[in-house]
Amino acid sequence: MLGPRNPVEWSKIPSDKQELANIWYLESSKYLDTWRKIAKKRSVRMLGIEYCLATKERAKVLSLNYKEWGKVMLAGCMVDQQEIAEKAAKLVNIIKKGRDIDVQTPFGTKLKFKLAGREPIAGDSIVSKEDAVKGVVKFLPSGFVEVAADEDSADGTVVYDATIPLRGGKKIKGLTLQFRNGKVMKYTMQTGSEAFENYIKSGQGDIDTFGFFGLGLNPGLKHGFTQDDKVLGGVTVGIGGNEDKGGKNRTPGNSHWWASMTKATVKIDGKLVLDNREMLL
Repeated sequence: MLGPRNPVEWSKIPSDKQELANIWYLESSKYLDTWRKIAKKRSVRMLGIEYCLATKERAKVLSLNYKEWGKVMLAGCMVDQQEIAEKAAKLVNIIKKGRDIDVQTPFGTKLKFKLAGREPIAGDSIVSKEDAVKGVVKFLPSGFVEVAADEDSADGTVVYDATIPLRGGKKIKGLTLQFRNGKVMKYTMQTGSEAFENYIKSGQGDIDTFGFFGLGLNPGLKHGFTQDDKVLGGVTVGIGGNEDKGGKNRTPGNSHWWASMTKATVKIDGKLVLDNREMLL
């Protein structure tokens, strides 16, 4: 059960203390590393309940409607998780065999890139015995497939039309990235520029390099809250660190930036896979 109910201001915690724990159960920490050894040894199946993060305190910090956020998160938990897992498995097979990706939206996204033969990550909530042996943690609500693509291949424009909520009530609207040979050459946005500029101008490692691509599969979720990468029909494009996905981008702490877009069409090797919110699997 993920928590705590109050958001943690990690920047105010000494770096040596930050290594002890974090709320996500994904990134390396002393606590997590110890727990993983125990869980793998005893084949403990692990499911993180992200619905618990929809608290009044977190909603206030993110300027989200607490009741609406809770309804959306619960709806995402209550959809048929087995159906999501089956669709994720089909999509993984398509991506594994694919090479050329074409993403377009009515909001201005026109992006082409290539896959690199890497293993996609299926974000479903069905925790198998094999997952337990590997120490894999899955989450609820679930519903995405992500893959580290060819980092040097992205060309075109990405327009994140979905609003991105930030701490302190700020929001990013209309973030647009222009890629050439995998690098972000130019970016613009309507509001909320400070947060993204702080990230992109840190200039460490492959911070501005195309990193990964994902598709959402959960019909119960909605954009504009905290699970945009899992919304059915949503398309995620991320830049920066992708080492955790088997990619070659290296950044301090595997830092990266991602956001989602809506109403997209996605073609893999010329075949239509996503048409708005309809997955053609």
